[in-house]
Amino acid sequence: MKLTQTGLARLALKPDEKDRIFFDDDIAGFGVRVREGGSRKFVLHYRIGGKQRRYTVGTVGVLTLDDARHRARKALVDVGDGKDPAAQKATDKVEAQNSFKSIADDYIEFLKRRVAAGDLRPRSYVEIERHLLKHFKPLHRLVISSITRATVAARLREIAIKHGPGAADRTRSNVSTFFGWAIGEGICETNPVDGTNRHSEYVERERSLIVDGEKPNYDEIVAVWKGAPDNEYGKIIRLLILTLCRRDEIASLNQSEFEKDAKLIRLPGARTKNGREHVVPLSDAAMAILETVELREDRELVFGSGKGGYSGWSKSKEQIDEVVRLKKPWTLHDLRRTGRTGMGMLGVAPHIAEAVLNHLPPKLMRTYDKNKYEKEKREALDLWAAHLMRLVDGETSNVVPLRAPSSG
Repeated sequence: MKLTQTGLARLALKPDEKDRIFFDDDIAGFGVRVREGGSRKFVLHYRIGGKQRRYTVGTVGVLTLDDARHRARKALVDVGDGKDPAAQKATDKVEAQNSFKSIADDYIEFLKRRVAAGDLRPRSYVEIERHLLKHFKPLHRLVISSITRATVAARLREIAIKHGPGAADRTRSNVSTFFGWAIGEGICETNPVDGTNRHSEYVERERSLIVDGEKPNYDEIVAVWKGAPDNEYGKIIRLLILTLCRRDEIASLNQSEFEKDAKLIRLPGARTKNGREHVVPLSDAAMAILETVELREDRELVFGSGKGGYSGWSKSKEQIDEVVRLKKPWTLHDLRRTGRTGMGMLGVAPHIAEAVLNHLPPKLMRTYDKNKYEKEKREALDLWAAHLMRLVDGETSNVVPLRAPSSG
């Protein structure tokens, strides 16, 4: 019979039939299979290797008759070339089940359970999900076991160009962990991230912007302070210098975390690296910066726009590096180390300085010493801010250290 688009709806089984194919006069072996219960599929019968095969072209209603005929003709061309479209479709289905996207979805579900159990911070989960589902989207259709080091390296280069070397390296780390999990699940045998290059410029991890020779030199930290632009990025930089917080603790600061009357920031455990609440006393200099930020009633976050906190790190860092030309590369995390160094030089006791950083003390001390040192933390941060502000103003600091720094 000659199938027509309008006639498809009239195809019906006889009372004693459960399954029937209505073959088309235009294409040999092509037709519509109608089954009891209402199922209607375009199908193609053909022979390959001396065997009869059936290939499901698609669902009636999802495909038009013209589209189905086009696919059937293309499949017959493949048959003529010795290819089996039904076997290829089965292979494609298996590959889809083992694609990067499919396995990544399983891994994301695994991470959700870890978050629910308290073993993974929600913020870490969001970052991993973004790296796998957004940054590595071009690899989603690839069978995970077929992905090579060259493919991963090429994608990381693209991320470094578009989002910056730091984003590329964080993605690299999370994708590597993902492949490690897949190996443990028996899904693949090797980790194609192994051997790929990091993209961040090498920066000394012990970098401090206070040069400690025979006499401390604060020129670099003062230069960064003065070179900070008069915008959100500049305010974040100065707050990082004054509070010693981690970058995202300030960049994603919530209005509810800023207690203006108490002159402090109270970070919940969900927003800190060690999962413990962190109270950050604010010096007058830090308060002065926050008071210049226009807090919006329709937005919970202090900085940034859209759903997240401040973004645009790479471009902003490039711009300040054009203004502040230090002899060695530096990172925002170096500001935290610089503040810790500066407080030590001002005589702040090590356990107080570590409390300012929200570093966990040794286990024995945690067991017996429950003091949070909030008064001492405020004194330390006030001391550091007063010292720094006098240097920024071009004055010789007359801040009296809390105690003389030890010579050892």
